Amino acid sequence: MTHAPANPRPAPGLANRAGNLVAAGLCLAASGGFLALAWQLPAGHSTGDVGPAALPVRIGIAGVLLSLAYIGLTLRGAFADERVDFTGFPRAFSVCLVLVAGLVAVQWLGLAVAIGAVAGLTTLAFDGRHRLLRAGLTGVALWAIALLLFGRLLGIPLP
Repeated sequence: MTHAPANPRPAPGLANRAGNLVAAGLCLAASGGFLALAWQLPAGHSTGDVGPAALPVRIGIAGVLLSLAYIGLTLRGAFADERVDFTGFPRAFSVCLVLVAGLVAVQWLGLAVAIGAVAGLTTLAFDGRHRLLRAGLTGVALWAIALLLFGRLLGIPLP
């Protein structure tokens, strides 16, 4: 006589579908929140000026549409056979922490320095030769782009 296991595990396809639906729902919520915030940006002041909200609104709409497509594809079983590999989680989590630290540090360091620091530290997460050199050059390059292009050439005030 055989007994069924006390805690049966769902079939891999169902577990993947549930995980993908959760991920798609989170993407939809984040994109919807981004879109709602983008709609609160001020409109342009001159004729033909699309205003500062134009690009963020389009990004939000694209995020919502892609999230809905992700949900639709998941419900149709498109990702049922995919195997999830979480071995890269520590690296992704460390990059997320660097991004959050960069956002918090903007008020003390300024935007250009924070962008350079985040870019440089994020570059360290990737394997390869000359990691420190690549990180330093990436950080300096993005700092220079932010400061010289946006701050000086275009005259955009940077925090």
